Amino acid sequence: MSHSLALNGSRTQLISQLIYLNDEKTHFLDQYCPNYGHERTRIDQTLTAYSSTLEKILAEFSEESIASAVLIGSQVKLCYVEDDFTESYTIVFPHQADPNENQISFLSPIGHQLLMTRTNETYQLKVPSGEIRVRVEEIKYMNRGDLQGETFI
Repeated sequence: MSHSLALNGSRTQLISQLIYLNDEKTHFLDQYCPNYGHERTRIDQTLTAYSSTLEKILAEFSEESIASAVLIGSQVKLCYVEDDFTESYTIVFPHQADPNENQISFLSPIGHQLLMTRTNETYQLKVPSGEIRVRVEEIKYMNRGDLQGETFI
């Protein structure tokens, strides 16, 4: 597949995500966070911020712009600052999550904290054992942000 076809496929996926999140956000929230309260509000705010991020990236669409922030469909390479260990995760929609393949939902605790992070920035991630410092080493959009298989209750 040519480079420009892959880039066009990425653009198409991101546009589909934006349309989906604008048109189906209530249904998405009902499916994954049916109870009204703090958690639903937090996810709603994240989806709103994510939609704004997508709009900015699509407005200046380029290879650099889609690698500027962790998106749904991005592979992010993290360096754990304390031990210099690196690991990669792909951030996906909940129905695509596969922890054995390091594909984590953007709704998971780690996925949520990584969404919209930027390259060469250091972040404190909250984990069950406390907090860990990680640096985002690299972001690649992997065309894993499609909506196939997404269903509603």
